[in-house]
Amino acid sequence: MTVLALLLSLFGFSCLSLAMERHHRDVFGPAPAPARRRRLRLLGWVALSAAVACSISAWGLAYGVIAGCGILAAGAALPLLWLSYRTAPTARPSPRSAAPRAPDS
Repeated sequence: MTVLALLLSLFGFSCLSLAMERHHRDVFGPAPAPARRRRLRLLGWVALSAAVACSISAWGLAYGVIAGCGILAAGAALPLLWLSYRTAPTARPSPRSAAPRAPDS
């Protein structure tokens, strides 16, 4: 059940990140349609809820909630690193980086 919870967490965070316009555009090209964004958000939250439910069923209520938080953190790491380093060489600059800077004196 713990492996299933980890896979559900990974899937859920991947769906939630792809529901964001920037990440969807970085991975697939065009921006997602509003209906697709809603589906991805719904799938993501359902998967995260199911991951916590799996942890609770495997470990009991007291330890399951704690284990579920750890599994959610571990499941968030892979999509975070994948999206961060996948787009790093072609990353777009931040709008704030274009602001003029005061000269050093």
